[in-house]
Amino acid sequence: MNTHGGYRKGAGRPAGSKNRAGDDQKPCLTQIARQHTRQAIEVLIDIALTGRTDAARVSAASAILDRGYGKPASAEPSASPRKTPTLIELVAGK
Repeated sequence: MNTHGGYRKGAGRPAGSKNRAGDDQKPCLTQIARQHTRQAIEVLIDIALTGRTDAARVSAASAILDRGYGKPASAEPSASPRKTPTLIELVAGK
């Protein structure tokens, strides 16, 4: 009889038992994460400006934009009307 893998009688958490990380701990974890928001954004900004690879910089910049403006909504191409592109000009020295 093979004892590795698959279903074994009595294995796992009993039905009806509570998860160790219950609902009472979720607000606490959220509060801890929110306390470090400024530091996390500062790290993302640092990586976006001085990251070693293009992939790291793009990923950090994308994360910053997602948090600042939200993730773009994914719409079906046929459902969305055509829009004129927005022109953004970057002016140096101002």
